[in-house]
Amino acid sequence: MSRLKFLFVVLILGMHVHAQDLDYFLELNQPTSFGDARFTSMSSATVALSGSMTAIALNPALAGLYRQQGFSVNAGGMTRTMYDQDDLFLRGATNRAILPNFGWVSKDPESPMRLFFVYNTDNAYARKFKIQASDANSMQLPIIDYANGTPPELLADNLGPYEDMLFQCYAVDWDPDKREYVSTADLTSTDYTHNYFRKGIRNRVTLGAAFQHSPQWYFGGSFQLVTSSEDVEIEHRETYNTFSDLNYFSSTEVWNNISLGISGNLGIYYRPFQFLRLGAVLELPQLHGFNLNWETTFSATRPSQNSSATTAQGYGTEYPWGVITAPKLQTGATIVIGRTGLITAGHTSIPHSWTMSTGRNERYIAEIIDSTISNQFIFALGTEWRFGPLILRGGGQFSPSYREGQQAATGYSLGLAIRSDQTTVEFGWQRRIQRSQYYPFSKDYSDPFLYQMQEAILVAGVAWKI
Repeated sequence: MSRLKFLFVVLILGMHVHAQDLDYFLELNQPTSFGDARFTSMSSATVALSGSMTAIALNPALAGLYRQQGFSVNAGGMTRTMYDQDDLFLRGATNRAILPNFGWVSKDPESPMRLFFVYNTDNAYARKFKIQASDANSMQLPIIDYANGTPPELLADNLGPYEDMLFQCYAVDWDPDKREYVSTADLTSTDYTHNYFRKGIRNRVTLGAAFQHSPQWYFGGSFQLVTSSEDVEIEHRETYNTFSDLNYFSSTEVWNNISLGISGNLGIYYRPFQFLRLGAVLELPQLHGFNLNWETTFSATRPSQNSSATTAQGYGTEYPWGVITAPKLQTGATIVIGRTGLITAGHTSIPHSWTMSTGRNERYIAEIIDSTISNQFIFALGTEWRFGPLILRGGGQFSPSYREGQQAATGYSLGLAIRSDQTTVEFGWQRRIQRSQYYPFSKDYSDPFLYQMQEAILVAGVAWKI
């Protein structure tokens, strides 16, 4: 078979791509991370705490506590930095502005029913780092191992675009006698540079209603429309310490992933005593449908070959896939200390094993989750103290490790607010820290890059009642 100078592979179905990897599925399972200033300053411990539009979006029963028409608008920014775990060397940083929240709660003093609307930017995807390694394995090795035994003319149809492109760009040669792909470089002694950049956002629009059954019991339900989008660019370049022909190889990947999902929440709020408030909410699974556009380019430099023939490209347009996320159960309690302050706590449970794909081509992810991921638990604690018009807030959050290679996540928060009559100006700040890992080569789960993520969120807003 003669090789093509430029190969374009268009696959609509049956393709393994990076975007549907384990990390992305688990991110879709995560609860609301960003919110208004009160939610942020109390480390998301708001399941049993009113006065926050983000809290109402999570537990719709809280809207039943409003006796006046309420409004809230918030905006802020996020900084996320990546450090090497060993020496805390800065590997990359991203900054972005976000509009976390705006919402409205209806007014009807004669009715026990309250309607509400909340828009919330509840998560942001941001990751940027540069990895450099010497005398390491090449990213070609797992692709070659998978391709061995399959003749070149069957690679595209039987295996996938990466295996076919590696051959088409002249990075490897086919040995028909051994039925193996061979390289003219020592792929176990590679120097490489790997650049990764990702940005994206997840937004949630919530429409719901709350009902006051009695002065003690409140119930609520909501319908949610969830959108998610991400853009990813990955550039990988490698050279070889020992070679006879191949002396350079590069891979460039670009993809855009957009989803639309639906979900809903069912919440309850109970005041058994004046000083004690209890809350619980069931966040139903989100049903997401995705469209993915992607493009990958492999390039190799071999003096024995014509340079114009050593590039291969693969791309996909509107590749569809879907996922059903795991449900989430959140519970909380608030102790009110008169008009002076309060202490509130929350707990979130996420059974990741309930995650499933709606397409048969991505069902392998469910098997990986079942075998490598445990249930996730998040514990949050917040407090608020009032000094006349000044309100001080703080909180903390802890989530034990639930997957191999990822350590426990910790966070803490601070905030203040100034209240004047029916208007409150609020500020919230939160910091999260977690150690985790990233595999530079999606087909080879070995030699991970170990990093520490530090994230800081600052939100300012205003809430008022009429």
